[in-house]
Amino acid sequence: MRPRRSSPLAFGVFGILALTFAVVVVIAGLVGGDDAGVPAGPKTGPVATENGGPMPVEGAEISPPDVTPPSPLKLREAGDGNGAGGVPITLAARSGTSVDLRSMRRTDTTARLQRNPLYGTGVMGSVACRAPRPSTQPAAMYGYLSAVTNCLDRAWAGKFAQARAVFLAPRRVYWTRPGRGPCGTYPASGAAAYYCPSNRGMYIGLTHLIRESGNVDPAQNHVPYLTVLAHEYGHHVQAMSGIGGAWWWEVADRSKSAQDAHSRRSELQAQCLAGIFTRAVRVPLAVTAARWQSVLELEYSRGDDQNGLGKRDHGNGDHFAGWINQGWKYSKIAYCNTWSVPASYVS
Repeated sequence: MRPRRSSPLAFGVFGILALTFAVVVVIAGLVGGDDAGVPAGPKTGPVATENGGPMPVEGAEISPPDVTPPSPLKLREAGDGNGAGGVPITLAARSGTSVDLRSMRRTDTTARLQRNPLYGTGVMGSVACRAPRPSTQPAAMYGYLSAVTNCLDRAWAGKFAQARAVFLAPRRVYWTRPGRGPCGTYPASGAAAYYCPSNRGMYIGLTHLIRESGNVDPAQNHVPYLTVLAHEYGHHVQAMSGIGGAWWWEVADRSKSAQDAHSRRSELQAQCLAGIFTRAVRVPLAVTAARWQSVLELEYSRGDDQNGLGKRDHGNGDHFAGWINQGWKYSKIAYCNTWSVPASYVS
């Protein structure tokens, strides 16, 4: 899910990266092969960010949690029936092995969350990326988002290749007028950019995106738009790695509080993955220290304790800003393993 409403920034304050998108399908770039069935996915509607009025807190600081990489996850060879039978193998050690991590048994869900093969792929190095300067014009924003998505495709395809896992790029749906997709209508109530696991679609508005981001001039600071895109792509990474299906299977028939707790881990992991990619393109896309600080300020006031929505499904401001900075700081997917850390790190 992704951005909620933003508000004015204050020095030393983490404000809101609000990118709520609304409006028609300029479907640009249909990427990837045939749709593959996803065994389970979070909810039936759009995985979307919700809107809110932030209340920044003076002097807040973020402290990225110190997490430890997990031990390798071993899976059966492809063709063994979703892990039934066969000899366990470590994916990274088997050249040519390709496992679809979306396929799993109910008993596999905890391992898929906590010891996913992606966690063993190390640092995401610098990614070559070229993108035109965005502006408030839909055509310019489309050009920018499309170019950055190309970079995201290459970066994450490389990581899945390292994990010897199947990767399909997401579909891209950029819209300027309301429409409907497999996960429902858009714009949805309280929704911004969202990822739909049913068709591997990233739904992004071109004009509403800017309006709901406090009209931050993308020509002056494009990084908030970069990070919201990277966050939604993070949900696609979760879907392709089986994390998206696994967490929902674990709590689908449990209480709302249990579902919210898993939702927070999912959202904060997507934040961390967004931080990793942003760091990887910091040089070619000019992600300066000042621009990054602005993002942290924006992300802070999107936290559950700051936005006035009364929900607890995204994480508090410290953690919402802290986990994206965690990805930026360490650049390792293993350090985005929100599923193995104490609940106090994802509150």
